[in-house]
Amino acid sequence: MLTCFQGLMLDPVYWTVLAVSTIAAAVAFWTLKFQEFHGKIYYALTFLGMIWTLMMVGAEAATPAYACQMQQAQLAWLGHGLVPVAWSFFIFEYVGPSSRSRGWVSLLALIAVPLAAFGLAATNDWHHLIYTAETALQPGDDQITFAHGPGYFLVLAVLYCFVMATLIWLGRAFFRAKRAAWPLLTMLVVITLIPLGANAAYALLGFTVVGLDPTAFMFTLGIFAFSWLLVTNKTMDMPSVGQSTLFDTMSEPLILLDARRRVIRSNAAAKRSGLLSDPTLGDDLIAGIEAQMAQHGSAHITCSKRLYEPRVQPIENPLAPAGPAIGWSVTFVDVTERIATTTALERALREADEANRAKDEFISVVSHELRTPLTSLKGGLALALSGKLGEIKGPLRSSLDIAHRNGVRLSRLVDNILLVQKLEVQALSLEWLPVDLPALLRESIEENRMYAHERGVRLDIGSVGQPAVVLGDAFAIRQVVDNLISNAVKFSNVGDTVEGTLTTNNGRVRVSIRDHGRGIPEGMEEKVFGRFGQLDDDGQKSTQGSGLGLHISRQLARQMAGDLFYESEVGVGSTFHVEFGIGAGAEATPQAAPSALQSTD
Repeated sequence: MLTCFQGLMLDPVYWTVLAVSTIAAAVAFWTLKFQEFHGKIYYALTFLGMIWTLMMVGAEAATPAYACQMQQAQLAWLGHGLVPVAWSFFIFEYVGPSSRSRGWVSLLALIAVPLAAFGLAATNDWHHLIYTAETALQPGDDQITFAHGPGYFLVLAVLYCFVMATLIWLGRAFFRAKRAAWPLLTMLVVITLIPLGANAAYALLGFTVVGLDPTAFMFTLGIFAFSWLLVTNKTMDMPSVGQSTLFDTMSEPLILLDARRRVIRSNAAAKRSGLLSDPTLGDDLIAGIEAQMAQHGSAHITCSKRLYEPRVQPIENPLAPAGPAIGWSVTFVDVTERIATTTALERALREADEANRAKDEFISVVSHELRTPLTSLKGGLALALSGKLGEIKGPLRSSLDIAHRNGVRLSRLVDNILLVQKLEVQALSLEWLPVDLPALLRESIEENRMYAHERGVRLDIGSVGQPAVVLGDAFAIRQVVDNLISNAVKFSNVGDTVEGTLTTNNGRVRVSIRDHGRGIPEGMEEKVFGRFGQLDDDGQKSTQGSGLGLHISRQLARQMAGDLFYESEVGVGSTFHVEFGIGAGAEATPQAAPSALQSTD
């Protein structure tokens, strides 16, 4: 065999074949490395078989001896058998994909068919089924004249089965593919048919190229053409197909303009929107957008009763990024629903503000209007109960006592409502003077003892610690502490003790009022400090009251740079803390705390 290949490197025919094979190998390597497509392994095997066939056919053409030509013709059958099988499985995968091209069936066909064809050719001297005895190198000829036997046509029939399966699969692909893929499919059909026709002309009519079987040369040209198509055609390129699909399926209208501002492409949403035919935009889309936005003084344009937010993006020239744009992409974001929702929300907010303001004004007016008659009512009842208008006894006095107490409660409710209104509109003017907080706590506890005694609750003062002076409004701080004490008494059981303590830490002073009542469940802070908020007790309101006391207390504390919060455990009790910053360096004499309007709500 080695002697048959000696001297080939001096033959120009072999050099030509070697150059073509080298180019084919380079194309195969580049395509496989830089392109992604289905069936790459079968595509590589097709190239391998084609290169092998070219090398053997070239060696056959460059060798003058009969034995060497016959030997190389027999070796070429490995490529003859591999190329149509690998190509068919490549087509199955590339345009399918097909499950037929997977598994042991494809592996068996790729191994068995080439080896069987080569085996028949290599043992031809025993059976003469591939080439008959008439095969000979005629006098005066450079190439063998092959006489084909029945085995040759049998092998061709098997290989043609794979070729016909390829054509059928491509034909089916035409019916399910989009028109954009038809040129690619046509090229695949041509690549499959040309070698088939060349081989049929060689086998049946004796057609040759420089005395050789033209099949390998025709298929090589077809494979080169397909490789170029594979690189340039984007029909099966995933990024390109994905970009095209995204472009066409976008819900927003998208339009591409060239350097002359002419529409060169638009997606389906743009065609449905009517933007392309809108007379207000004109032929120059960008100028029309700018004119409409300038006319309406907004960043939106109107088309077919829809509002769009145009987003114009210039497309730079990749060869001269700093130069003028080669086109523009214009995306129209439909903001009709968003604008409508925003408008409706703004209108609802305005209406809510107006309703809230009207409610506050109503409460304020009613509260002010109630204040004068309530003052007269309380004064008259108090005067009557004092005995200055005559002695009142029996059931009449009891009725007047009830009326007086209810008048006091109603007057307190009106005062609290008015106070809440002032706090919310920040119309409450508070003093900013030194206040002796320990003295204020003692006074509050002493003045609430009678109320606690009536409820069967013991009221004590615990640890007070060192003296602490805070800056604030003495009347407001006293009202906060009174509210905390009255609420602690209200929610305590008969025989319980409510304790008030005062502690200082890191420049802060804290007054804590602790009770041993039912406690507050977790997550109830908003209700505890909310307006008119009250906690339920087994489905019943625990106490009478407006639910404004703690809300007012927290607002007052925060307005004086303090805070009000609590710690509680259900079944154990609650501790409310009001905390202020210590008034460091205060030179004024601490103000005695005046009597505050106590709120038990």
